[in-house]
Amino acid sequence: MRISKVSGGLAVHVVAGTHTVLLGFNLADPSGCLGFGIHRTDHTEDEAYWLRGMKSFGSLVPHPAAGMDFSLREHPVQGFQWGDYTAKPGHDYTYKVVAWGGAPGALLPLAEVSVGVVHTETEDDGVHGIWFNRGVAGSQAFIKRFGQYTPPAGASDDHPAFAWLSRGLGEAFVALIRQASGPQWGLRGAFYEFTWATALRAFADAVTVGADVALVVHGRDRDSAAAVAAGKDTDTTADDNLAAVTAAGLDPVVTWRTAPAKSALQHNKFLVLTHEGQPVAVWTGSTNITQGGVFGHLNVGHLIHDPAVAAQLLDYWTALADQANTTAAMHDWTGNHNPVDLTIAPPPGMTTVLSPRATTSLLDWYADTFGSAASSAHITGAFGLNKVFLDRLATDRDIVRTVLLDKRPPANAPIPHSDADVRTSWGNYLHKPTLEGWAAEHLTGFNAWVKFIHTKIILVDPLTSAPIVITGSANYSEASTTKNEENTIVIRGDGSAAAQRVADIYLTEYQRLFMHFVYRDWASPEPGTAQAGHLCEGDSWSRRYYLPGSWRERQRRTFSGSNL
Repeated sequence: MRISKVSGGLAVHVVAGTHTVLLGFNLADPSGCLGFGIHRTDHTEDEAYWLRGMKSFGSLVPHPAAGMDFSLREHPVQGFQWGDYTAKPGHDYTYKVVAWGGAPGALLPLAEVSVGVVHTETEDDGVHGIWFNRGVAGSQAFIKRFGQYTPPAGASDDHPAFAWLSRGLGEAFVALIRQASGPQWGLRGAFYEFTWATALRAFADAVTVGADVALVVHGRDRDSAAAVAAGKDTDTTADDNLAAVTAAGLDPVVTWRTAPAKSALQHNKFLVLTHEGQPVAVWTGSTNITQGGVFGHLNVGHLIHDPAVAAQLLDYWTALADQANTTAAMHDWTGNHNPVDLTIAPPPGMTTVLSPRATTSLLDWYADTFGSAASSAHITGAFGLNKVFLDRLATDRDIVRTVLLDKRPPANAPIPHSDADVRTSWGNYLHKPTLEGWAAEHLTGFNAWVKFIHTKIILVDPLTSAPIVITGSANYSEASTTKNEENTIVIRGDGSAAAQRVADIYLTEYQRLFMHFVYRDWASPEPGTAQAGHLCEGDSWSRRYYLPGSWRERQRRTFSGSNL
């Protein structure tokens, strides 16, 4: 949900997702302002307290110890955005935001706004179920809870760290499987990486109780026979899948997707639930069925309770299960069974887009949709961005546009800097922290290639009444369009609450990770003398947010609702 309030020259705009609440501030006159304090009342659990941050006034805490945090009553936020990452789904909150003046140790209110009741979204409202995992094993929050514990690959999921990292994602997928509780139920799934033992056991249990289970799993080995003979077996995905399926006793219900082209990936991650042979719902998103997919890098699972969308994926599954359907044959199939009018913008409602396609024109459609944003646009890239998106980003649009990548972009394909409003963040962690008060972080080790950001998300005007959310398994690349077997769901709002709810959840989670990594990129220079990350002790910190035409001014106005 979204809610705004203005009082005494202070504007506060709140966007509530499931586990994250995004607050944007604006102050008519920032003179004398030392930052913003945020007090939260949880009406559901009858709790009230000031939220806490990592930075302090140096005159009050000159040398913070590693892991310390501070009340925003005494050490405020010096920025015009704040994310509450401790919110819980389906809770009612009131947020009191205070613009503090005075001096460190003797703060005085300049303006105050209370916004409520803010109701966080439930994860599944019966139309869309949306679960983002934590995606931040490398974080101060993980270290505070679990110390230097590193979940080993292949370990049992029983350790509390696993539930914290999953954040309901893995549990929701297993719960969907368990809905197939007897012969009247069926499951049809298509998966690329398929090794997470907990999920495979759930599928085996569904088979045992008589559910109609049939799965298509990636079985292509991209290595040539000569490479394997020479001991250069670099693609083990199919072998790993086979070993896990055999161990779970699922061989009888798995069709191995081996039809040419050999280099194509059966890259889907969807599961259709049927009842009495009819499609009921479909799970999609970016999550591979692996420990790394559930507990490691950032992923989303999106459950759509729409028989029409589920039916499209069920028909697609049937085509994938037919080994006579080569990549070339699938070009014809998607063209005939999944036509998409690429000459117009995505229509209101849900549009299902399936691959492989015969041409790359779909990429231009996505890029044109991204480029059509009037308020803001946001995109993730697990493997960088295709040129069609870089071309759009090179055009100065005077709107907020952000790019969240798994790793720093390569020198030969940089994110364009011709538009100062385009901001980029990429995965990182504080393995050698140079700031006092910050503990060393570490990763799980589950993910060898994509360590941080694995989602495939495009958000267009998410703060408006007609947002566009694009999500699924495809990486918006040429290979994911013309070779790989992929699915994408385009959700466009029409002013109704349903699409806004989806956009609110996606945006708050996107911003959570974007800001998490922005700070780590800034705080991870070459090792040197540790310095404390202190707050400014006057009002000069705010000046750069009021420079006319600057990207900070644009972000301040956009996220506070002043541009909407």
